[in-house]
Amino acid sequence: MRKLLIFALCLISAINFIGCSQPKNNSFKDNLQSAAESTKWVEIYKITLKSYLELDAALNENIDFIAIDLSFLDYISDEDKKAIFMWFESRYAPVIDTNMDGLKAKGLFDEKAMIIPNGVLLSITKVSASNKEIIIEGMKYRGGLGANGFETKWRLKNDSWEFIETIMIWIS
Repeated sequence: MRKLLIFALCLISAINFIGCSQPKNNSFKDNLQSAAESTKWVEIYKITLKSYLELDAALNENIDFIAIDLSFLDYISDEDKKAIFMWFESRYAPVIDTNMDGLKAKGLFDEKAMIIPNGVLLSITKVSASNKEIIIEGMKYRGGLGANGFETKWRLKNDSWEFIETIMIWIS
């Protein structure tokens, strides 16, 4: 009987320890807000990168792929990044998840001519977010004489993020 009592106390203690050491899941609503937050950022990044692709469309001519560098992004998961890549692939061209160094390593960047002969690189380099405004900086690169820097603005309007504009802030 004593062994059974000790076993029961140990079991209760173990269950209590496990329950107390787990992160608290406050509610189903919190999980929905988290999913909604992730979805918001995926949409913001898709539209922002799409605006980069559409400005100075001459840089997109005869491309076989789009390289997208999302390595500096906050607020999204690897699954979210895959969703962005798949969205671009379904509308434009095959996507490579890489940066300039990755393009060089894959032999997709001509270092002598300083160009990506068969593709274009889109990247987001800085995200500044407040409760009312998001400013995203990034670039599109095809070559040393074919690159653009952008600034994209988003504003919160009626509890929804609204794309305001993407402006070219530099060109080479």
